[in-house]
Amino acid sequence: MTTLEVHPEIHVQEQYQRPDYSTCFECHRSFRAKSEDQLSLKLCDTCFDALRQHREPVISVHVKARPHTPVVL
Repeated sequence: MTTLEVHPEIHVQEQYQRPDYSTCFECHRSFRAKSEDQLSLKLCDTCFDALRQHREPVISVHVKARPHTPVVL
C-alpha cells in the first residue's frame, strides 16, 4: 500500500518550456535565449546587449582652425 503525505507549505508552480530557438525581433536571426528577459523581448544576444547599454549618441564636431591673419585698416 502506498501512502501520500501532503504538506501545505509547498507551493507548486507550472514552468513553461522554453523554445530551443527563437527569432530576433530586430534582426530576424535565430538565437537561443539565455535569460527570461531576453526571451520575453525576443532579442538575440547582440541586439539585447545593445539595448541594455543604450546611451544617447555622442555628437562630435571637428573644426579646423583657421590661421590668424592680421586685420589691415
